[in-house]
Amino acid sequence: MAKNKPVHLPAEPIVFEHERMTFKLIHLDPNTMEVLLVCIDDGTERKLPFAHLPKSVKKKIRPL
Repeated sequence: MAKNKPVHLPAEPIVFEHERMTFKLIHLDPNTMEVLLVCIDDGTERKLPFAHLPKSVKKKIRPL
């Protein structure tokens, strides 16, 4: 099984709006390509596929 390269998240928190809610990116799992998000509005956690993130957020993360 191939090892994935480590993902370098920027030092500043990544906050973006998705479906009329504000989210903060917590963690990217490179094996499943899912991100862990925390909703700032109500504090719930949510997993989302990397492909569903806005293009501006994908450029900040650069997993590959």
